[in-house]
Amino acid sequence: MKSNSNKPMAKVYFKSVKQGATASEIAACNLELIMKLEPFSKIKAKDFVAIKMHFGDINNIGHIKPESVKLLADAIKAKKARPFLVETSTLYVGERSNAYDHINIAYKHGFTYEKTGAPIIMADGLLGHSQTAVKINGKHSKEIFVASDVAHYDFLICLNHVTGHMITGVGAAIKNLGMGLAARGGKLSQHSGALPSINEKKCVKCGRCQMFCPAGAISPGEAAFKIDSAKCIGCGECIAICKKEAVKFSWKQTSKIVQEKMAEHALGVISGKSEHLLLTNHIIHVTKECDCAAEADPRVIDDIGILASTDPVALDKASVDIVKKIHGYPFDYESKNPLNPMFQLEHGQKIGLGTMNYELIEV
Repeated sequence: MKSNSNKPMAKVYFKSVKQGATASEIAACNLELIMKLEPFSKIKAKDFVAIKMHFGDINNIGHIKPESVKLLADAIKAKKARPFLVETSTLYVGERSNAYDHINIAYKHGFTYEKTGAPIIMADGLLGHSQTAVKINGKHSKEIFVASDVAHYDFLICLNHVTGHMITGVGAAIKNLGMGLAARGGKLSQHSGALPSINEKKCVKCGRCQMFCPAGAISPGEAAFKIDSAKCIGCGECIAICKKEAVKFSWKQTSKIVQEKMAEHALGVISGKSEHLLLTNHIIHVTKECDCAAEADPRVIDDIGILASTDPVALDKASVDIVKKIHGYPFDYESKNPLNPMFQLEHGQKIGLGTMNYELIEV
């Protein structure tokens, strides 16, 4: 794999957003920054312009709001192009594991055509099995599976909500691309190195982990529930729903692997589209966990603003840097056992996904 450490600096635009800014103000800021990115000027009539974002799980309130889509969609339609919202189904069981239920959640959160001006077209089909193989020169994979519709996008715009994450430390542009636009096979590959275990001293044998395990890998043991590593797909559902914190990952071993695989899948997603890629990172209502958490998680830091770039590595590096500069927040899931988001950035640079060298341009 050829290193891209000498790649020219990427431009990252930044505009601050005041705490308590309205959804309309945030939408205007988002559009202003996107319009500064060169690919926006290349959008032409009849182009299919995909807008990738997270609709938020049930009860989630931190996700980017529909107003940001409406203003952006109107600007795209002014070019006589065709904007639409895209997402993929989750690997784990739940309300977003198929297109039908996932879209219904999106509607409940306001992502209707009336409010966004854009239809929702799930990128991986009804059950998440619609996928296309993309060849890459990666450390972990030479071929990865992305949602099949990605190949047909003329432009890809990703609106990313910056959050903490229980496996990758931070979730932003690389995660929204690599995990968010992978098909079920790609998601499975990324999680396959992250196998959990159950702490017998904390397990109360309530059975929640077994109930929600999509692979049927959990069963009762003599002292506690146990996980069959041969069946486990590493989706993380058990750690998310265990109220006793009895399920743990080996962070030191698994976080690095998952982050590197995520970067490799992001590379596959943007293959052939690097000049038609536009990204914004919203450092607004930053939460401890990602928007997959079906809870109304509170802010862990004050709102900062929005950053934009055509380079996902530079954008995420700038986001991590600016948060640390202002708040000193380390983007770890547990302060006693920090997750290092540099793994995804360093690997992304190494495989050609982008560069960590950037120029921050304040707007």
